[in-house]
This record gives sequence, structure tokens and C-alpha cells, in this order.
Amino acid sequence: MTVQTYGPTIRYQCPLDCGWYHDAPPATPDDNPNQYTQAPDETFQDLVTRMAGDTVRLHVEKVDAALLEHLNTHTVPQFVGKIAEQRDSIQRVRELHEKRDSDTGHPYCDVCSNHGDTDWPCATIRALDGTES
Repeated sequence: MTVQTYGPTIRYQCPLDCGWYHDAPPATPDDNPNQYTQAPDETFQDLVTRMAGDTVRLHVEKVDAALLEHLNTHTVPQFVGKIAEQRDSIQRVRELHEKRDSDTGHPYCDVCSNHGDTDWPCATIRALDGTES
């Protein structure tokens, strides 16, 4: 899913690139109708943190509901097609970022070494493998 920020509004776009989007303003206290009282063993900061966490959770649940309602309009083959398309894209990126051996035997990525990344695996491959920190 693509998320873009337009000023204070966040745009959530359909991950299937169908053109649908949902614009949501940032979470506000109005998103949380609950009343809060401070527990005897709770600091004021803990109360504010709990209230803020609940407010964000309720806001995200509204956004999730809107996205789920839209996603239910798509078919399983559309999802499968998008996954296959993403796998093909990832494979094309992997093929660009091949392991090469320098004259010294130090492995590197020809693409990323042009940008100063002389390690293997390069930052792109580490990100694809989920090991980028």
C-alpha cells in the first residue's frame, strides 16, 4: 500500500494500483470518545500516554476499515496477479545487483559501488532480504 502525505492529510492508496485512495487527517482527540480517569498508581504522563495510544489505535482502526471495505471489491486473481508482478520486479532488481569479484577478490555490487557502497551484499540486496538496519 502506498502512503503519501499531503500537508496534514495522509493518503492511503490501494496496493493493487486501481486508482482508489482514502484521505485521512491525522488522529485528533475527537477520534477517541472514551472518558479517562487517572488510576491511583498511574502518573499523569502515563494517563496521557494511554489516552494518546488509544486515540491513535481508534484512528488506525477507522483507516483499516475503509481500506478493507475497498479491498473486498477486488478478486483473488487480482491479488495473485499483483503478487506475481511484485515478485518479477524484485527479481529484476536482484539481477541488476549481482555479486561481482574485484581484482583483489573483494565481492561488490557493480551498481551500488558507483554510489560508494563497496560491500557485498550491497544495501539493496540487504533491504530485499530484510537484513538492512
